[in-house]
Amino acid sequence: VPASAATKISNGVACNKAGATTKVGLNTYKCAKNAFVKNAKLTWLSTDCVNTTNTYLQAKANLPKIKLATDSTVAKLDTEIVKQVAQVEKAKKVIPEYQAKITTINTALTALKADTANLVKNKATIDKYSAAVRSYEAAIKAYSTVGKQGERSAKAKAQAVAQYENSKTDIESTLGMAQLICSKGF
Repeated sequence: VPASAATKISNGVACNKAGATTKVGLNTYKCAKNAFVKNAKLTWLSTDCVNTTNTYLQAKANLPKIKLATDSTVAKLDTEIVKQVAQVEKAKKVIPEYQAKITTINTALTALKADTANLVKNKATIDKYSAAVRSYEAAIKAYSTVGKQGERSAKAKAQAVAQYENSKTDIESTLGMAQLICSKGF
């Protein structure tokens, strides 16, 4: 048979032995069934086609696991966000109360410090009041960060959802690429 009559190997050309490989120029082909053809028969498929198809199939198989993990993460974050919203509401009530107490204690401290004649006698009370002011200020500072924690949780939730959506988009892109690379004659 003249060389010009030999079958040119490309995607979709029939072959007989599953798993067989051949090299045509710089391309390698494998004898396999095309996953994108219904009732496919053995045909030559480029190794790029086979590899991209396998990547697509693995990613598609992992998508439900990714969805479960995302749903679990979102549920945990939703629970945290609810707690943090409650903490923010509590902070809105508590911070003004603590600020009022600081004002009251500072007024008493000013009076105690102004009483220079009894300064030694009032030292223990002054120290206790000063410690109380520092404690209230620390509590106010802690309550002030609650809103930031809620923002971080909301961002983490948005990222988790976006990652899942990106996974879906990547799978669709891989499918499109695989279908293109695996097309007959390519």
